[in-house]
Amino acid sequence: MMWGRLLFGIDQFESGQTALRFAAGVAEASKADVRVLHLRELPKWARVPPLETAAEAEQLVAETVLSLRLVGVGAEGRARPGREDEVAVRIVEESMFWECDAIVLGSRRLHGFERLSGRGVRERVLRFSELPVLVAPTPVINGFHSPERFRTHADHAKGVGSPPPERNS
Repeated sequence: MMWGRLLFGIDQFESGQTALRFAAGVAEASKADVRVLHLRELPKWARVPPLETAAEAEQLVAETVLSLRLVGVGAEGRARPGREDEVAVRIVEESMFWECDAIVLGSRRLHGFERLSGRGVRERVLRFSELPVLVAPTPVINGFHSPERFRTHADHAKGVGSPPPERNS
């Protein structure tokens, strides 16, 4: 199937990095441009802090766009804030605004009540969108993705991410 524009919804988990590789492959094969969207989830309750700062969300989008461009895929993106219960609707709205042909998402494999209730983002996007939704495979380990500068040598020894840069004293 050939698509001209893909909306890629990335999250801050390792599933987002797996989905990035998947989205790059789909975009390369179909010669599609990619619109990267990251929704910085804001909790319903004011006293609960978000999982990431606005700067971290912007950095995630910038790194994702750069990664896509480095493999020859046309890409642009943005980070937007949104309440956690609005994420799926925002993804669908963005796909319509950019006139996308398909949506690419990662998979975190929800368990328990969230899975049974269909309250995950993927399930809600499938319900709200008329576009094809491509779901990347689930990574083996699905922790938080952290930029390289935050990774420790211990993380690298465990096989998580690449080693941090050496610091000159």
